[in-house]
Amino acid sequence: MMALHVVLLLMTLAAPPPLTVTQIAALNAPAGVFDDGGQQVVRDQAAWETLWKRLNANASPAPAVPAIDFTKEMLVVAGMGMKGHGGYKIAVSSATEDAGKVTIEVAETSPGARCMNAMMMTSPVVVAKLPSRTGEVAFKVVQKVIDCQ
Repeated sequence: MMALHVVLLLMTLAAPPPLTVTQIAALNAPAGVFDDGGQQVVRDQAAWETLWKRLNANASPAPAVPAIDFTKEMLVVAGMGMKGHGGYKIAVSSATEDAGKVTIEVAETSPGARCMNAMMMTSPVVVAKLPSRTGEVAFKVVQKVIDCQ
């Protein structure tokens, strides 16, 4: 019984603690912004305002820039790239910190071959905030295909 408690304790200690992730926006980026997909970290107001303006270049009127306290928070942005039809989704599913390194898990969902989708160009992007960290940030992308029936 004692051995089981020790194993459970070690498993708990080995798992990096989760960081609180809050989604700020999920949108369809205009052409020229995240066309190839990718991820980035935003740690200051000037970079955030520039990115928000680019992400909403086709919106009229453009939505106000969401307020972020960069002394306490940072942003992560992930895009799937330009897609030939609808049905794609992207989300920041979790964030953990271990030895000063933050790992962000991004979930990309794609429609299967049997799915009915809008025939339009789309470029899914998600913006999420989490507690500010100065160390390295790595992204782990998990891809999933939904097979519609």
